[in-house]
Amino acid sequence: MPEWIKKAITYAKDHVALTAILAGVVALLLVVIIVLIVKKSKNSKKRKAEALRLAEAKAKAEAEAKQKAEEEAKAKAEAEAKQKAEEEAKAKAEEETKKAETAKKKAPAKTETKTAEAKPTAKAKTSATAKKSPAKAVESQPEISQDEDDELGSRYTGKWVICRVIVGDSDGKTSGETDESYFFELRASNGEKLLSSEEYTTYNGVLNGIKTHKENILRNNFKITLSKKGDYIFKLLSGKNTLLCMGENYKTRARCERAIESTKRFAQTAVIDENVQDQVIKLPVEDDGEVQPVAENSNGKWIISSNVGTDGEEVFYFELFANNGEKLLSSEEYTTYIGAVNGIGTHKTNIEKGNFRISLTKKGDYIYKLLSGNGQLLCLGEHYKTKRLCMNAVESVKRFALNSPVLTETEIAHEQI
Repeated sequence: MPEWIKKAITYAKDHVALTAILAGVVALLLVVIIVLIVKKSKNSKKRKAEALRLAEAKAKAEAEAKQKAEEEAKAKAEAEAKQKAEEEAKAKAEEETKKAETAKKKAPAKTETKTAEAKPTAKAKTSATAKKSPAKAVESQPEISQDEDDELGSRYTGKWVICRVIVGDSDGKTSGETDESYFFELRASNGEKLLSSEEYTTYNGVLNGIKTHKENILRNNFKITLSKKGDYIFKLLSGKNTLLCMGENYKTRARCERAIESTKRFAQTAVIDENVQDQVIKLPVEDDGEVQPVAENSNGKWIISSNVGTDGEEVFYFELFANNGEKLLSSEEYTTYIGAVNGIGTHKTNIEKGNFRISLTKKGDYIYKLLSGNGQLLCLGEHYKTKRLCMNAVESVKRFALNSPVLTETEIAHEQI
């Protein structure tokens, strides 16, 4: 046995109490170390289990959202296909009915004419021949000619009227404003205005716009909504569900639906009026004030709201408000709450990039438009009397959009209690 072990044993025998204390301390330290190791192991397992649970919950939520979006898209496509088939069948039936009615109206007149022409001949012939003449006239009744069919269709030929906006001063004289804009209107054969487009910067842009509108009218990309005043209005959407234009306001849904049918009927047969109509608007008087910056600590609100659409389904939309309660922008409608949340994200991204365009409207006021990265219209701002006020609104949107929290109507109501 080594010498140092012998000395340790001798020392322990001579100092029993001290040896016992040291042994107890060592044992306690070992117990503490073991407890800490076990606790750390349990905490690690618990964290891993929690992380796994959160990951599974997130994956499940994403899968459910994706499945729901796919089901909604599929249901929408099926509904649109069904509606389109029904409308085509209805239009075909109406066309055949009109042709039959026209043929029925024209048949007696032509029969009487041919019978009258046959009477002189019948006098020279026997009575049997005279009796057969009217019957032959009926049998030889011709169908409606192409000219007659074209004449019937001409009653439903409208016009695509192109207008050029010319800016004038208070006396109506053309000002030095170099930016010119165009818009177009679809008018029925009786002159009724069925729709009016947004402004375009070039004449060729208008021609392309008419083509795009016709394509989406043919696809039946219409949506009926209620205005803030309670009127019904139809919106024409692009293939990506962005707003192309809005129709007029109607007191009842039935009248709005009839306006859509008239729009579909006239849009495909309407001719483009090559005589551009000039529309002179007065340039608003600007003040000398500068655009006022928004305070750094200003904080507004994104508010997501919902209501029942004209089809009975719940729809969502959002609005951006300044800290003084002024509404700065309002979105289009979304079919889901998540869609509205994602829409706010898209708006904030393009607001941060400064994708704004300020334009003078055909009514003589200014409005800003927020565009996506590829130039599609995301939303329209409010109308402002001067360009300075519109620019000030854009600066407010830029500041409030990035710092404002997203709230719902319920959360706003709780804040006010």
